[in-house]
Amino acid sequence: MSNYFKRLGNAMSQFFNVLLLNGDANESISGRSYRCGWRSEKYIDMVFSWFSDEDHCMMSHVNELKWANSFIKNKREGTNGK
Repeated sequence: MSNYFKRLGNAMSQFFNVLLLNGDANESISGRSYRCGWRSEKYIDMVFSWFSDEDHCMMSHVNELKWANSFIKNKREGTNGK
């Protein structure tokens, strides 16, 4: 169930990145904050540090890159990737 809530939170972050910030649908606000060097990165990291998630924005960005690379690899190989 914990994985479900993580995915739900990520989906909401991606949704609000598009709705409020005119961002890409496959990027979270946290990942974008890190990539763009926004001041919000510091505050987002502070909030998530309460949940033992240090460097949250950087890790979000890294995980989004890993997911994108995996997606591309699976498309090239013709596999589903699940």
